[in-house]
Amino acid sequence: MAERRYRVGVVGTSWWADLEHLPGLRARTDVELAALCGRNPERLGALAAKYGIPRTFTDWRELVAAGGLDAVVLATPNALHREQALAAIDAGLHVICEKPLALDLRQAREMAARADAAGRKTLTFFTHRAVGAAAHVKRLVDAGFLGRPLHATATYFTASHLKEDKPLAWRMQRAVSGTGVLGDIGSHLVDLVRWWLGDLARVAAMWQTVTRERAGGVADADESCAFLAELASGAQAVFQASKLVAGRGNHQRVELHGTKASLVYEADPGFDPTWEGRVLAGTPARAGLEPVPLPQDLAARLAGVDERSGRAEAYRRLTDPFFAAIARGGPVSPDFRDGAAVQAVLDAVARAAEERRWVDVEA
Repeated sequence: MAERRYRVGVVGTSWWADLEHLPGLRARTDVELAALCGRNPERLGALAAKYGIPRTFTDWRELVAAGGLDAVVLATPNALHREQALAAIDAGLHVICEKPLALDLRQAREMAARADAAGRKTLTFFTHRAVGAAAHVKRLVDAGFLGRPLHATATYFTASHLKEDKPLAWRMQRAVSGTGVLGDIGSHLVDLVRWWLGDLARVAAMWQTVTRERAGGVADADESCAFLAELASGAQAVFQASKLVAGRGNHQRVELHGTKASLVYEADPGFDPTWEGRVLAGTPARAGLEPVPLPQDLAARLAGVDERSGRAEAYRRLTDPFFAAIARGGPVSPDFRDGAAVQAVLDAVARAAEERRWVDVEA
């Protein structure tokens, strides 16, 4: 029996769509890239030609209304996610949406509820769950390797906002993005820690915007954010996400400490040519951390001849459950409900930073 091919449309023609979604979808044998939407006709035409996409639109509403699709990918600014996702769900489409899921928790929960009511499958695109090391940490924690979790330290650092000539972008404006670095890269940390250790219960935070005047306008979104968290389990955590760290490319490090052992996750996707990442472990019996080899099934094909091949494999792993659920039913993780749970933390952190106090994460 021939494999079913899902007709997918992509809304968004940014550098990220070109780096991640379009090549990732094209590499899937069960996907037909059927439509593409972008506001810039020249850019739209160039990407459609590059990826062999037959139908193009400059208005996302026309793409949704045109029919002939099974699913849509929303690689658009955060302020557009709610309206686009709801329209796609109402049109009977399954939806992959970039993170953070929405501008706020109310929007995110509305999106998740609408998808559930319509029986549509969803995926919130938390890329780094597909890093081999992240998946292995999940297995080890679930198997009880840590014992009872006690505390975690999570950092995500880049140097991108230290460039003095970096122009204003939509992620630097809260009206379009909701938050800045917190939603862009901090959301990945929240998702990983929540995936491994469970929900966050309350937070205390601070953030900063160092360069407000940029070519093109004024930036008002955070460039660096740090927060404390108490997890529902009682474990403690410290998070810091910043685009103001000289020498860092796309560096993630999370330490998990428990009553039996410690685990360290490190990855630098896009700068390290492999999407394997690294896992280290420590025990109370001896000082120091030891590398933990990745199981073959988690390491396979993530260290290709170049970064693009590993990225394509990571994309397949993240999207496999989504397309499998369309075909056979069953859950997807991370879906819109996971995206909304992360959004609840982002909202609490933003409020805590603005009000300089502890804030409960809305359950």
